[in-house]
Amino acid sequence: MSQHWSYQPSEGVRTDPARALTLAYRLSAILAILLFIAAVVGVFVPEVYRDTALWAAQARGVNLVDLVVALPTLVIALFLTGRGSWRARIVWVGVLGYVLYDEAIFAFDIRFNSLFLIYVALLSLATFSLITSLTHLDVAALRLRVSSRVPARGVAIYLLIVAALFFLTWMKDIVPAVLGGTVPSTIREAGVPSNPVYVLDLGFLIPLYVLSAIWILARRGWGYVLAGALLVLNALLGLSIASSALFQHAVDGSVSLVVVPMFGVIALVSIGLGVLYLRGLPGTA
Repeated sequence: MSQHWSYQPSEGVRTDPARALTLAYRLSAILAILLFIAAVVGVFVPEVYRDTALWAAQARGVNLVDLVVALPTLVIALFLTGRGSWRARIVWVGVLGYVLYDEAIFAFDIRFNSLFLIYVALLSLATFSLITSLTHLDVAALRLRVSSRVPARGVAIYLLIVAALFFLTWMKDIVPAVLGGTVPSTIREAGVPSNPVYVLDLGFLIPLYVLSAIWILARRGWGYVLAGALLVLNALLGLSIASSALFQHAVDGSVSLVVVPMFGVIALVSIGLGVLYLRGLPGTA
């Protein structure tokens, strides 16, 4: 049985002397391997997708970001967390949240293909890696060592702005369709029964943005964890949405590229705030 994480409030995160892998490490290591396979196949073997051209292009845009950005970030975060870094631990949680978000879409709304079992495995691994990592995190110790340099107010305002932006965007699609007894154009064009992004954003992501903003302003420990992880998730999500739009435009020139600069800015702001934020967290034990 693998050794569990051990903590001391004065030292932060550290592993046992043998540096044995925890369950979270093992799950994330398997996740990294499967994510690599799914991303490589998705990018270089487009025939694997049986969806409409635009939906398949969107999936390949996500695959590219997974391969080039998310996967290397996950591997580096795992390595540095093993050396006792609080900052890497927050990044790790953020990447897991991003993978969980995207794989929920792949598992439930991508037409059945040869990668189906990998999508299901990735969704499961991301979920249990996240749960295991968070349940072994000494939030009280983190809160005691957070520096006053953490831009808590700025991060909270930014997360609330992003939450409002997503909420209003989706409501503009959903409310007229509900009142008019029609289906949003995004769903019709994708040829899917529903848009999983609506469900994930309105049901989970937007409430987490608001909750983390409230908690970090109140200087609560979980607020620091959630806010940092959401900045990482936001950066990866912004890049994947911009990449997806570019892939879709390559398939159909009529697809607007207006979301590329918008989500590019969201990704850049998330990265910039994330760097400032992580600098205020405890470093290596």
